[in-house]
Amino acid sequence: MKNLSILSFCFIATFVAGCTGGGEKRVVVVASGKLTVTDKTIKIEPSLTHNEQEIILKGDKINLTVQGLPGGDKNFDLTDNGSYLLNLQTDTLIGGIVNYGTTGMPSFITAEALDHIIDSTNQLMAGTNTNDAKGPFFLPPSTLKKISAKGNAKIVGSFKGIPYSVEADNTGSIPEVYKFFTNKQKRETLNDLIGQRAKIKENH
Repeated sequence: MKNLSILSFCFIATFVAGCTGGGEKRVVVVASGKLTVTDKTIKIEPSLTHNEQEIILKGDKINLTVQGLPGGDKNFDLTDNGSYLLNLQTDTLIGGIVNYGTTGMPSFITAEALDHIIDSTNQLMAGTNTNDAKGPFFLPPSTLKKISAKGNAKIVGSFKGIPYSVEADNTGSIPEVYKFFTNKQKRETLNDLIGQRAKIKENH
């Protein structure tokens, strides 16, 4: 009888936990303007000021409302746990995971490699070689995307630098790092690449 009572208690506890829901959604909001967050509502006052804010939403299904957008209020449904990026800037955001295993840009790069990078950058800016499941990601203004299933992922916005290194969290897990740029920033990078390509052609 005692064992039955314990089993009954465990079943009831599990059922209650399932009903109340314990899901956690972490949303990084990148905005052009002042942000005011109240419960599950974000109000934006558009301006030229850049703001980034992280909010934690708990529950199995969240309906997030954004007020003050140029096209009117907008609602977003968040059903999966994990890390999200909400673009409230006036420009498209593009980016993906940071690979700390690479050594960065080599000191010398061939014309063929530059052509490939230029082509890839053009496609990325147009959103033609992106992948909503694993990146790279393409977020037009007023767009929300799930970036990672992991709640400890670090999402770095367009006006913040990539951390030189990452440390394990309190569970011993190394966080994923995702870096995003505006299309304007990528266009400037593209112009630099085209300039390098032109110099290589002049010297050959």
